Amino acid sequence: MADKHLIQYDDILRFSTACFQAMGTSDEGARIVSEHLSLNNLYGHDSHGMIRIPQYYDATQVEFCNATAVPEILRESDTTAVIEGHRAWGQVAAYQATEMAIAKAKKHGVSAVTLRNCYHLGRAGAFTQQAAQEGFIAQFYCGCFGGSRLAPWGGTEARLSTNPMSIAIPTRGEPVLIDLTTCAMPEGKIRVARNSGAELPLGILLDRDGKDTTNPADLYDGGSILPLGGTLMGHKGYALSLAVELLGSILSGGGPSWPGRYQGNAAFIQVVDPTTLEDRETFYDACEEVFKNMRESPRKEGVEEIFLPGEIETRRELERRQTGIPVDATTFGLLEDTAKTLGVEFDI
Repeated sequence: MADKHLIQYDDILRFSTACFQAMGTSDEGARIVSEHLSLNNLYGHDSHGMIRIPQYYDATQVEFCNATAVPEILRESDTTAVIEGHRAWGQVAAYQATEMAIAKAKKHGVSAVTLRNCYHLGRAGAFTQQAAQEGFIAQFYCGCFGGSRLAPWGGTEARLSTNPMSIAIPTRGEPVLIDLTTCAMPEGKIRVARNSGAELPLGILLDRDGKDTTNPADLYDGGSILPLGGTLMGHKGYALSLAVELLGSILSGGGPSWPGRYQGNAAFIQVVDPTTLEDRETFYDACEEVFKNMRESPRKEGVEEIFLPGEIETRRELERRQTGIPVDATTFGLLEDTAKTLGVEFDI
């Protein structure tokens, strides 16, 4: 078997959609989840792409996810809402929550929506990007309950989840998209490294005994991830992770991240219309001055260009549409096994 398989975006999208339909998801729900995963591969976020399909199928078998569930609005006001996910696909629930937040911000200038009890919602940046592309500033804090991964600063055992967050800011061009996990490396990228047989740098993981390790498999054998900033500045990542825990999990009603309940996601979403605070063109002019100043900075040796957050993904999308999306042999084999289990043609 080849070490890497190059697969076209349209093929990934078609295959993914067939898999989710075979799990019992509606055509619209299957489209939403599949587009989310396939676009993540296209942007270079393979940790949140088709590698997740076997995991998602397994989740439906242990009732972490209800492939046919429909999210429900529990309560709302002019500017707020609380959505119960009923263990639905996280992407379906999160896109609905974000659309509601955008609609409320269009009318009232600002909104805040919480989402609880959905399955893994994927890449947080997809939802802030959704709002920013319509001209809104958006913040998204994703709480993850039922599966601790992150050791607190100074600790040696996982007590928090990866707790990702995203902020997107509209511009005249593509939004500035800040999308990060509050641990030293996203769990999905550690999953990719494990499947690829790669080692990690020191300062990312601790093994089950609390010792530094470079073996990604140690995370799945009782290990933990260090906070963003690693061994030197991890107190900052720890503080961010705790903030996301309190907003994305606790305020939303999702609950804390430690084990003992089913695994899922919750979120806190805030959307702001910048024109309620500043004239749009004035804001965009000032943003472009900032961007120009960043790009004109003297560069370190070997650095050809200074990017804004989100620009690398835009470049990678163009590249991968032409060359295809690389998938490692282990992931390819797991996808083939899942396709056989679901009775889906493995035609990628």
